[in-house]
Amino acid sequence: MLWHSHFNMNNNKLVNFFVGTPAYNEDKDYADYAAFSAPLNMFFLICLLLHAFYLVVFSFFNISMFQLFDAVGVILYATFVILLKYFKGSWLPCTLLTVFELFLHQICSIALFGLSSGFQYLMIPLIFMTVFIRKKGKLIKFLRNFIIIAASFAFIFMVIYFNDYKPHHFFPDIVNTLLLIVNCSMSFLITAIYTSRVFYSVDEKRSMLDESVTEKDNAIEKMQNEIIIGFANIIEARDGSTGKHVKRTSEYVEVLVKELKRSGDYADILTEQYMHDTILSAPLHDIGKITIPDAILCKPGRLTKEEFETIKNHTVNGKKIIEESMADIEDSDFLKVAKSVALYHHECWDGSGYPYGIEGEEIPLCARIMTIADYFDALVAKRAYKDSVPTSVVFDSIQEQRGKKFDPIVTDAFLNIRDQIDEIAKANAD
Repeated sequence: MLWHSHFNMNNNKLVNFFVGTPAYNEDKDYADYAAFSAPLNMFFLICLLLHAFYLVVFSFFNISMFQLFDAVGVILYATFVILLKYFKGSWLPCTLLTVFELFLHQICSIALFGLSSGFQYLMIPLIFMTVFIRKKGKLIKFLRNFIIIAASFAFIFMVIYFNDYKPHHFFPDIVNTLLLIVNCSMSFLITAIYTSRVFYSVDEKRSMLDESVTEKDNAIEKMQNEIIIGFANIIEARDGSTGKHVKRTSEYVEVLVKELKRSGDYADILTEQYMHDTILSAPLHDIGKITIPDAILCKPGRLTKEEFETIKNHTVNGKKIIEESMADIEDSDFLKVAKSVALYHHECWDGSGYPYGIEGEEIPLCARIMTIADYFDALVAKRAYKDSVPTSVVFDSIQEQRGKKFDPIVTDAFLNIRDQIDEIAKANAD
């Protein structure tokens, strides 16, 4: 019983040696090599067994030329199997070695059957090139399989019917043709098994890489959003606001852009990317307040004309801060939207706003959306220097300012979702 257990353990080790995936160390180069060398090792192993079978058959018939060829093949493939287990490599040399070996193998074996080299050998690299066709949908997968099958049949057809060279042995034509078909078929069967394993390995790697990239992108975006919101909360806290102001205005903006999209308004502007950038930029609308002195920003009473002029600067300063602090961000679309939101969110539809007094569609859509969201929350929220205004009164005020302070289309969309706005205001009340 002990001997049987020991035999099974050794047998498992032997099987794993030949067909298992090599595991060298934690080096990333080794990981890629190990994933690729597993199917390649199986390819060499099957070739080893096939040539060993041929060697036995041709030894029985005492055909010395074939015996020599297959003896060399057995030694060659056995060496490859062992080398792949113990020597570091990479997927590119493995591929080149396999293509070269297959070329050499086919040229030598076909020559033994009396054929000269020709166009048919171009079918071999064509099969290997299909490894780089990414599996993406049934049509692509079908195309990849079709190329492999068509190339294999084309190779065998050209080998059999374009034979202008007489073999060195004296088999009858029918025997020679049968041997030729068996050899080519077995060779391409091995190639098909190998390429299918490579496809599986490469496709699996690609899928894992795609998932990893997606996860990292999501994690980076989440971290970026949290940093933006955290930074905005710190700034808002200076004038007595709470973090809920940032949360509320961001949610107002989100439901508003979705309503505009649903109703088909500004369809040429409101792409998915523009909507995403507008929502993400909302917390940064008052980032310029960090440059305003506390004495002015937190003043409980009415501001003087000079103080109000200072307050106005938070729009221009906000744009500069975003420009300077986020200069290294590659997403130029987001930066453009974020700067527009910070700079123009106090501009009015009728041109009565600041800092430039521009009007109508001169004001970027993202800023017109932010304007109404910020106005609503500024009135509804309770501050140390003011009481909360009922939402019904604020909605009436917004209706009155339609076409004056606010874009008429944006105003209508905002009033259409007043129930959602009310819910957000109540759920995130100070």
